[in-house]
Amino acid sequence: MIILKPVVVLKLLALLASILLISCGKTPEEPLRLGSSPWPGYEPLYLARDLGYLDETKVNLFELPSADITMESFRNKSTDVATLTLDETLELLNEDTKMRILLVLDISHGGDAVLARSDIKKLSDIKGKRISIVNIPLGLYMLNRLLDKAGVRREDVEVFPMSESKQLKFFNEGKADVVITFEPVKTKLKESGAHVIFDSSMIPNEIFDLLVVHEDVFNARKEDLCDISTQWFKTLNYMNENRSEAAKRITQRLGLAVTDYDAMLDGIILADRALNKKLLGGKSPELIEPTKRLSEIMLSEKQISKNIDVSVAIDSAFARCY
Repeated sequence: MIILKPVVVLKLLALLASILLISCGKTPEEPLRLGSSPWPGYEPLYLARDLGYLDETKVNLFELPSADITMESFRNKSTDVATLTLDETLELLNEDTKMRILLVLDISHGGDAVLARSDIKKLSDIKGKRISIVNIPLGLYMLNRLLDKAGVRREDVEVFPMSESKQLKFFNEGKADVVITFEPVKTKLKESGAHVIFDSSMIPNEIFDLLVVHEDVFNARKEDLCDISTQWFKTLNYMNENRSEAAKRITQRLGLAVTDYDAMLDGIILADRALNKKLLGGKSPELIEPTKRLSEIMLSEKQISKNIDVSVAIDSAFARCY
């Protein structure tokens, strides 16, 4: 008979206990990494964090300086979840990125805009001008829609792609005559003397902002992702019921005056439960139809190499979270 020393017994018991913990319990999961950038339609996420609605043990919200960096962080999997425009989503699907659309956050209705110097009065005046565009698919898309509406050829304008964080300085230095951008840069440019000559309200239901997630994360963390959706709608309710406090918090974060709040939100339609169910739920999600039109435009402009079927990124069953 073998008699084990007490110290050996203790080590064996500790080993057995660790094996039982591994087999019977779960290793705590890391918080989801959610990347976003400044845009009024994304502000309810930051407000949810500030109000304590988002569980920080389940999700970490990172504010990235620009939309192009947000897109790249999602592309290279530095983030699990990200706020992207629909055209950015189509570009990633064109690259065969495996992903799911969790939420429609908002529909742009004037928030994305083309601003110009005071002497540029009508769209056709952009011919021969220097145009700053945001360095994401949306910038090129808005440029193409602008040129189409203005009846101006691409070779008749000079285009400068850049991060939206650099556009205000670029305009103020007199290096651009026209700027294609979005809030909050839009409001800051107006304060610098620029005026709107074209915006997304003139091309309704073409620019959607989404919350997306990598497919593997979607399959592994559905309950945590469902909770993010729940807190989004809870925050929209808070904004409706506590308008002045929400305005104060959001404009302070964006570096705007409280008096800019109403005009800023007039440029977007924040997507509530009903709108998300309509756009992403059921047998025929209504987001599919406008996406077909967008895909055709992006294909004709060589922004993507094939028509994209967005239904591959929609799981209608997730609408239970709405």
